[in-house]
Amino acid sequence: MAKYRVGVIGAGMIANAGHIPGWKSVGDDVEVVAVANPTLEKAQLTAANEGIAHVYDDWRQMLDEMDLDIVSVCTPNAYHKEQTIAAVEAGAHVFCEKPIATCCDDAAAMYAAAEAAGRRLFVTQTARFSSGSMAAKEIAASGQLGEIYYAECFFMRRRGIPTWGRFHMKGDSAAGPLYDLGVHMVDKILWLMDSPKVVAASGATYTKFGNRDEGLATSLAESGAPAGGLAPRPYSHEEFTVEDMAAGFIRLEGGATLAVKTSWAANIPENSGGSAILGTEGGLSFDPLVLSTNMGSYQVNVEPRVPRDLDVDFYGHWLAAAHFVAVLNGEEEQIVAKEEVLNVMRALDALHESAAQAREVRVD
Repeated sequence: MAKYRVGVIGAGMIANAGHIPGWKSVGDDVEVVAVANPTLEKAQLTAANEGIAHVYDDWRQMLDEMDLDIVSVCTPNAYHKEQTIAAVEAGAHVFCEKPIATCCDDAAAMYAAAEAAGRRLFVTQTARFSSGSMAAKEIAASGQLGEIYYAECFFMRRRGIPTWGRFHMKGDSAAGPLYDLGVHMVDKILWLMDSPKVVAASGATYTKFGNRDEGLATSLAESGAPAGGLAPRPYSHEEFTVEDMAAGFIRLEGGATLAVKTSWAANIPENSGGSAILGTEGGLSFDPLVLSTNMGSYQVNVEPRVPRDLDVDFYGHWLAAAHFVAVLNGEEEQIVAKEEVLNVMRALDALHESAAQAREVRVD
């Protein structure tokens, strides 16, 4: 019998391409024993593909009937709070898809429930889980950058609106690319900067493409589902109620700043992304990871020989799942800590509030 029995809430793309393969990669200590989805046929399809024994159309019934050690929450953001709190109160640890919730207050309530139940809550901020990210963390933590005073990150898609789930519906997901893509970038860069507290933000959001039918041929891969999806729900631009681009400027405690921009749709030549961290003694850029610094009288760029990750879709989920099991076994300290997650959510909350009010917003 496996040491950890996993139940999965949600049978959409991220469950099938990220969470379930991640758990199966860990080894014999973990077994995915149940999956729940409100559309029973989708749960049955996932179960048949992955060899999962128990299928439910009600996640509450799954929690009641199954003796689960871990619950993977793979639903749209708006449902994370209720499902996570119910899971920890049922005695399970939770492996929750990002973003943790639709606002910082809900995230704090989720952590409070987990602490009260004596259970672990882990959020899949998987941009941290790569060889390049770990190498960057080691360099930044070593002091080689000196005083970090500015960073920027961006991830822009030309036409990559998710057309296979509920990402585009505010009632289900609360926000668009800022929650889908931006949360990864902001989390990773703040983590590399040693998680300075967010004190203010100025943001702008735009809906220019998502709410109209351009008649363009696109693919699931372009919209963040490289492995496709099992029976994706029909998509209509008439349901689009979130932003398709967001940009912002975040002020951090100590005077450092972070600029961010992200889109699902923009008239740019190609999909593009990048990040940079600037310090008084060195700077980091990514993909490939390069340390820009001085050596005596000369400027140098140092490109560490970073081990290659497996060429697997959502490989970060594999590494995160293995890490979470190691945490539960008492072998590792948990990466992606509560205060770090809440700090990121404060930043996203403030960016959205700023966009709505058209002014900079202070964070208490």
